[in-house]
Amino acid sequence: MSLSEDRISTMAHEIIKCIWRDDLADMSDDVRALRRVKQSLEAFFGAVDEVEAAVSAKLRNKAPGSRDYEALYQKFYHDEMVRRHL
Repeated sequence: MSLSEDRISTMAHEIIKCIWRDDLADMSDDVRALRRVKQSLEAFFGAVDEVEAAVSAKLRNKAPGSRDYEALYQKFYHDEMVRRHL
C-alpha cells in the first residue's frame, strides 16, 4: 500500500492532534514528534508492501479470485504479519 507524502503527513498530523487532545503523552518538541510519527508510518506501510509482495510471490501459481487463492492469501498474509511482528 503506497501512500503519498501528503497522505502520510495528514495522518501524522491527526495522530499528533489526538495525542495532545487525549493527553496521552507530553512532547517537548512538536517538530521532532511529527517527524518521528511520519517515519513510523512510512516504515509500517513499507513493511506492509513487503508482506504483500512476499504473499503474492508465494501464490504466483494460483489463480487470483478463486476460493483457494483467497483463503491462502489470508493465511499467508497473517503468517507474514505475525512473523514480522506487525
